[in-house]
Amino acid sequence: ADLWLWFVLWSITFLLFNSDTQLWFTIACTFLGLATTLKQRAWHVQAFITEHAPAKIPSRFARKVMPYSKIVDNFSVAFPFVWDRIIEFMRYEDDIDGNMMGMLAFHSAQRERDSVRYADLYSPVQPELPEEEGEFRVQLPRLFNWKNASETCFKTYCGVPDRNEPTDGDVRWRLTALARGLGLPMARPYRAPYIPAITVLIPHYGEQILIEKKELVARDKGADVPLIHWLRQKYPEEFDAFTARMKSRFHTWPTVGDLWVRYSDEQWDKLCYWASMRLQTLFRTVAGMCLYYPALQCHYEMQADVRSPLAAPDVWKPEELFTCLVSMQMYKYFNKTQLKHTNAMFKKFPASFKVAFIDCEARGEGWHRDEVSKTQDRRYFSCLLTRDCPEDVDGRRAPVYRIELPGYPILGDGKGDNQNHAIPFMRGHYSQCIDANQGAYFEQMLMLPNALGEFRPGARGDGLSKRIVGFPEHITSDIGSIGDFAASAEVAFGTILQRTYSVLGARMHYGHPDIMNKVFMMQQGGVSKATKTINLSEDIFAGMD
Repeated sequence: ADLWLWFVLWSITFLLFNSDTQLWFTIACTFLGLATTLKQRAWHVQAFITEHAPAKIPSRFARKVMPYSKIVDNFSVAFPFVWDRIIEFMRYEDDIDGNMMGMLAFHSAQRERDSVRYADLYSPVQPELPEEEGEFRVQLPRLFNWKNASETCFKTYCGVPDRNEPTDGDVRWRLTALARGLGLPMARPYRAPYIPAITVLIPHYGEQILIEKKELVARDKGADVPLIHWLRQKYPEEFDAFTARMKSRFHTWPTVGDLWVRYSDEQWDKLCYWASMRLQTLFRTVAGMCLYYPALQCHYEMQADVRSPLAAPDVWKPEELFTCLVSMQMYKYFNKTQLKHTNAMFKKFPASFKVAFIDCEARGEGWHRDEVSKTQDRRYFSCLLTRDCPEDVDGRRAPVYRIELPGYPILGDGKGDNQNHAIPFMRGHYSQCIDANQGAYFEQMLMLPNALGEFRPGARGDGLSKRIVGFPEHITSDIGSIGDFAASAEVAFGTILQRTYSVLGARMHYGHPDIMNKVFMMQQGGVSKATKTINLSEDIFAGMD
């Protein structure tokens, strides 16, 4: 009887599961998305499976990302310098150590491998390019050595380690994603200094900006170890790379591992930055988005049209093309810790980083003259902060611009209104909306001119040019089954279904890193909007428009 009951219950469950329309819709979208991917690669299935994609990075990078630079035998003479800058970012982020940096880079002195500083990453790339083609000689890193099909399959699909590749899983994914992405059809990139301007908009309400020492060492209820100890155990190779980099800069840096009481307050500040880049913090998101700045500068130095007056050194400025705008809805009510963390971002990141927030004050006596509604007790303003704004004794900055709003701005659930009030401070023709729990990599930011090229109309006056261009996210979670389920759901909606929708010319924006035509979105009422308590998501309306 128990066996029969078990059979009946599971049979009904299986029948209901298969009757779910969403299941078959997802399966159909999966196959259609796979067919779309193979079609983009000209149905070269065998080549997609067996080719050693990293070996083709130099040639594809020269042809698709830097076609305006000097190219010799299908190889850009500027590529070694750009690639070394990519590796330097990986070393500064502690994803690789000094030895791996030496194996992956073209030029890397042993003494410089552990002494990469943040200022070095934003310094100009000044290569001594050869005048004649015959003078160009360079030795490729072993990563770009060609492998035959059997060796590729043996090391890729059988789990055999390759001594020429990084051991860090995230770095391997970054290199594979770059190689595979370069194999896809890409729009012709804009050439500096003619690259259109773009603003990255990040909404922020109460998310963590920077992690603090007390939060890293605290033992919460149910926690067996402090958070910093968990991070040390989760990222052991990255922590060792971080320690080596700190010891090259500070001779007093201790080699004590996880004996946290041995670190001084100044050293804990560095540890907090390291931990913040491995947690869901606003600092990590802004750090990733601000990589557009050195990427644009790299394009300017490597392949700018020097004949244009706009390319003059005293005219070209990356901050004129890129703005990272964080819309901090609650900045007016920040405490001293939040103000300290916000000012730390102003000091850390380039001048293109700015903050918008909502300010309010009493109606005052002149409300009749300004035609303020009699039912409105307060006046609301959309304000802009830059790194040059003065600070008071608490660290709160005075806005450089202050625009009065027609009333209380929060009409929906908050996020959409928090984004839309900052639109007047967005520079450029395009906007990219990013949630405050995302990051970015430098090698992907180098393809911004290609991404903006997707908006290029087919002909002058073409009314069917793209209004929104979507991008997939690399979503990871290895902290348990719940995290795996959530990550899988995001992959299903953000990648599989969106790839299918693109066949129909649609994109359902859901807080992902999509680039939009800002002028068009302003005509539709903003980038995000929803009715309070009715609509579950406000982001999706940007795609529906």
